[in-house]
Amino acid sequence: MPKLYSRTYVISYAPAIESRSFRFFFEASNARFEEEIQDHLATLNIIVIGRVSSGKSSLINALLGKVRKNSLFKVRAESGVTQQVQCLRLNDRVRLIDSPGLDDVRAGNSSITRKFLERVDVGILVVDGSSDARQKQHLDDLRRQCAHVFVVFNKIDEYDKWQPLVLERVIDQWKQDLGIETIYPTSAFGYDPEVHHSMKLDIRGVDALKTDIESLLQQRWQDIVNIRAFSETRTAAIEILANAMLKLTEQAFTPKSSPYILGTLAIAVAEIQYLFLGKTPTGLETRNIMALFSSGRPCAWGFLWTGGSLAPNLILDLPLANRAIADGLAMLLALVEMLRREVAFTKNQCRS
Repeated sequence: MPKLYSRTYVISYAPAIESRSFRFFFEASNARFEEEIQDHLATLNIIVIGRVSSGKSSLINALLGKVRKNSLFKVRAESGVTQQVQCLRLNDRVRLIDSPGLDDVRAGNSSITRKFLERVDVGILVVDGSSDARQKQHLDDLRRQCAHVFVVFNKIDEYDKWQPLVLERVIDQWKQDLGIETIYPTSAFGYDPEVHHSMKLDIRGVDALKTDIESLLQQRWQDIVNIRAFSETRTAAIEILANAMLKLTEQAFTPKSSPYILGTLAIAVAEIQYLFLGKTPTGLETRNIMALFSSGRPCAWGFLWTGGSLAPNLILDLPLANRAIADGLAMLLALVEMLRREVAFTKNQCRS
């Protein structure tokens, strides 16, 4: 998302203002924004971590709705076999990693894992058995790296021979040791190739976890749609700002050009308003919006919006001309940011 540049930041560019400088400034800004957008849209990264033999691979296959013969992540019965990191690209937009921990992903040191760790969107910590407070480190690591974290207590099928209270106590202890309120109890039994083929898959609790993950992903895709829409709007806003600054650069260094400067800014304000709101403001509305940013009344514009670039004797003052350009740019950037954030102008603020 675009940042609202401070007045000091903008003014630092003023002494060397030229038409080419403004065009380059806006083009460079837009290029950086587009790079950020493409990176944001590129891939949704999901990581599943947990100690060896916690059933991570089986859980992933269950989440993906895979049958035993068509499982994507291979499962082995021997403890320690799945210590290596397994990476899978589910489609063009989703990449999933199965690993004992984030340290193992970092140790891979490949271009894929480095890119993956730049932004992990969803983290899933899989635990099983008796509570182990040391898993808190994995949870904290995930929280630092991920925007959203789910904790899963897997292999609940192993507690079928006990009273339900036993499982409840174990889960409560995990909640206490990890310092969390929500744990998803699951079973993903049957994906191990050494399990007899006559045994049916025992999938429990996975749907609840899947529903919450899908809800999160849907929100993410909606965010992407909004980002794409704003990307197009921002590009148009950049063009309006660039054109206004090109004209303002010429006008600010021309004696007796105060009315033209005000006209250029008024046109830019009206165009920005139309871009974001879909309607053209009246002349009075435009004038009063400009007055808001100048912290004064319209009668003071002549010197306020030119920054005093025209002294009373109409002799051009170059430092103040630079200031006029910087003030104009700051106003337009502030207006774009306010409209982007849907900050409303009250009737009291915009009245004549």
